[in-house]
Amino acid sequence: MGPQVNLDGIPLVGRVPSLLEDALFGHLAAHGLQAVFSLEANLCAPDLGVVMRVQRAGDRVLTRPVLVAREWAPRCADSTQSRIPADEWDSFS
Repeated sequence: MGPQVNLDGIPLVGRVPSLLEDALFGHLAAHGLQAVFSLEANLCAPDLGVVMRVQRAGDRVLTRPVLVAREWAPRCADSTQSRIPADEWDSFS
């Protein structure tokens, strides 16, 4: 199933987006961390450098995190100004 990534016990890979968003929002709020949505409607945690993307898995859509360096984190939710490559923002496999 590929590499697994957890945030304090919350699995970030292969989840139904709405279920992950609920868990991630709760975690971020409990720790005083910011949650924002990108222009592409991806949940982002700039304080952590995490952008939650999705990809197709047959006829379903599942989550996959994009992790960025500390220097990239403040703008990770902005596809027009972030350093995340454009082909990542354009992809929906």
